[in-house]
Order: sequence, then C-alpha cells, then structure tokens
Amino acid sequence: MHDALIGSVRIRTRPILMTAVGTCVGMLPIALKWAIGLKRLSPMAIVAIGGLMVSTFLTMVYVPILYSLFEDARVFVTHTFHRLVPEKTGA
Repeated sequence: MHDALIGSVRIRTRPILMTAVGTCVGMLPIALKWAIGLKRLSPMAIVAIGGLMVSTFLTMVYVPILYSLFEDARVFVTHTFHRLVPEKTGA
C-alpha cells in the first residue's frame, strides 16, 4: 500500500499542479484589478485563488496521509477482532 500511495502521488502531482497553477495564473489579472470591467470581481478571484491553493495542498498531502491512517486502522481492527472471535472446529 505504501508503494501504491507513493506511486500515485508521483503520477498525479504534475497534472494537479498544472491545473491549479494555470487557473491561478488565469485569475491573477482579475485579482490584481488589471482586467477591464471586472474590477468588482477582484475579491471573489482572490478567494478562489486562495481556496484553490489550499485545496491543492490538502489533496496532495492530506489525502494520502488520511488514506494510509484509515488503512492502518482497518488492518488493526481486522486483526484485533480476528483474534477475539474463536474459530469453529467442526467434525
């Protein structure tokens, strides 16, 4: 599982970062009030850029960590309950 998580992060990092950075760069003229006629949308662009940066960070860091923690907890619970339940010996 550890190797799968590392491999998935390596594969998905570039497309995720390219999308996020491209969107943020595209919104910069609006956020900096350089876009003609869109100056009133500057606060919304700033919030969108910040949210996109935070969500990208959470996607790249916390999702693999949480997946690993939940998988470890699942394995622990499975092994704990497997030892507590006596196996049936039938004949």
